[in-house]
Amino acid sequence: MMRLIRKLGWIMVAVALLAGLGYPAIAEAKPKDSLKAAFVRGGDLWAKAGKDERQLTKGEAVRNPKWSFDGEWIAYSSGEGQQELKLLEVSTGKSQLVASTGGNNFQWSPDHNRLAFLQGQKLVWVSVNKPDRQTEVSDGIGNYSWLPDGKGFIASSAAELLPDGWTPVKIVEIPLAGQGDPSKVKTLFVLPKQSNDFFAVGTSIFKFSSSGKWIAFLATPTASLSADGNTLCLLSSDGSVFKKVDQMANNNEWFNWADRGDKLAYIGGVGREATSNKQLKVLEAPDGKAASYTPAGYVDQSFTWEGEQRVVVSRTKEWKGSAGGSGTANKPLPNLVEIKLQGPRFKPLTQPPAKYGDFNPQFLAYANQLGWVRSDRTRSDVLVAGRGGKHPLVWIKNIDAGANFYEQWKWSEVLSFYDRTTR
Repeated sequence: MMRLIRKLGWIMVAVALLAGLGYPAIAEAKPKDSLKAAFVRGGDLWAKAGKDERQLTKGEAVRNPKWSFDGEWIAYSSGEGQQELKLLEVSTGKSQLVASTGGNNFQWSPDHNRLAFLQGQKLVWVSVNKPDRQTEVSDGIGNYSWLPDGKGFIASSAAELLPDGWTPVKIVEIPLAGQGDPSKVKTLFVLPKQSNDFFAVGTSIFKFSSSGKWIAFLATPTASLSADGNTLCLLSSDGSVFKKVDQMANNNEWFNWADRGDKLAYIGGVGREATSNKQLKVLEAPDGKAASYTPAGYVDQSFTWEGEQRVVVSRTKEWKGSAGGSGTANKPLPNLVEIKLQGPRFKPLTQPPAKYGDFNPQFLAYANQLGWVRSDRTRSDVLVAGRGGKHPLVWIKNIDAGANFYEQWKWSEVLSFYDRTTR
């Protein structure tokens, strides 16, 4: 009997501790030692691996941490307007300035410690061994991504406004071996001219399907129009097939390929407000018809693939109140829902406490764990759980909030999981 009383006492203590954190009691499971993340707290860069957490910068106004393919380096932006691009070696904690104007668009090579970035419209890259030695790739670039094999880039040209209209946007492939030689640049496709149902002066980044056969990207109009509507496009990797898929907000994180095959998921719907007209849709390239998995009266605001047949979404009730920042406190907060595509079937994975929501789900295949952000729009913590949301726990407490654009939360500004399966 005494043993039972002691056991009940420990349970009550655990419940009280969890209640003090503002969360209901949850069955905790240890995060895998291989789990690793970079995050921003108090404007500084921190890193956590397993249970070990340490501060890496002091007073730098850090944003946008990104891991190198091997997890040994973190690139990040800092300073006023996040213009500065810096590079930090995790093992030593030493950082150095790479460029004073490269922090707005930088990307790691998928298989080498090479960091590419845009300086204005000039695309360059550096090696971590010689970060002060820039190699110019091409000028006149609007946006870009590395090729899946890391041997070059796919890029869009920067359109210019002339007296007779905008110049066409070209999609090009640029080999590293070309060493900036324009004759080595291969034009894959030229976007259509302006019409009643298409207008583009630029693109988003580019994302390749796991098979490498297809490329997804957003064709973006001028800034004022782009906030509400952009054309999601598919292009075959050889440039021979081009398809306009749907209209959606200008959000790079709202379209992603499955880990295998050629299934593309995206959050469709015109309008900048993430609280209305936002549906998770899935299609199979090239000819599959997009199917919506968002029930009436709800919106999906971010998602992650969990294998080939499951998607985890951050879902909330649709809200059509006043536009802009007014009424933010009244906007409903999301929870995580798992969607099984074959069926389909929906299963709630989380039940955040009152005034908290669950955002930014990320499935980490190598660790077989699910991570996400729990926030009341002021205080934000990082939670991790097993596949399907089993045994959640608070892994990182008190990270900074990402940028909020009409409830489109950009958590990648303040949190980056290292997931070697995506490199």
